[in-house]
Amino acid sequence: MILCVEFQNRARPDVPIELRSVEYLGLGIGHGKGKLANQIWLLAEDVEPLLHGKTFARYVLKDEITENEHPTTSGILYVSLPKLAEEDGSAGELARFLLGKITDVESDVVKKIVKSFSTSFGQFKEEKDVTGMLTLHERGVEEGRAEGIDKGRIEGFANGAAKLAELIKNGLSVEEALRKISEVQQELVESN
Repeated sequence: MILCVEFQNRARPDVPIELRSVEYLGLGIGHGKGKLANQIWLLAEDVEPLLHGKTFARYVLKDEITENEHPTTSGILYVSLPKLAEEDGSAGELARFLLGKITDVESDVVKKIVKSFSTSFGQFKEEKDVTGMLTLHERGVEEGRAEGIDKGRIEGFANGAAKLAELIKNGLSVEEALRKISEVQQELVESN
């Protein structure tokens, strides 16, 4: 499965999110060779034509008449961080953190996510500083390695986000889903 996650700061970038997200979905489906190509867009500002006043909106291909979903149900999930930030619980706290409304978090689940972001960002900064001091050949190798690591992190985050969306779709609350994902993450950390 291919999953892309994008954090969007502005509701009206140069290419509107409504168009950009569909272009990315098409690219994902085209390059996915039959795999699911889901996307999650975490929006720092609401995009009314997509969210219609809701916190979450998921779009998939459907038959217009029967409303049956296409057999390959790749889709786009839009998340309103401002609306989610109004909610109590881990998901609301994470949304407030991502929006910069808080810097200290209380939930253990959110602390783990924040720690992961901080670690990834610190490593990213270090890798970018190092590449400025290398030869062109070394820089190409290091950039390729850094790109692979970044893609791995993005894919891991994306898989977690996809699992979160799947668990919520299957009836778990956001907090239950986050707790379940955190447990799996902890098992993976302990096994390595």
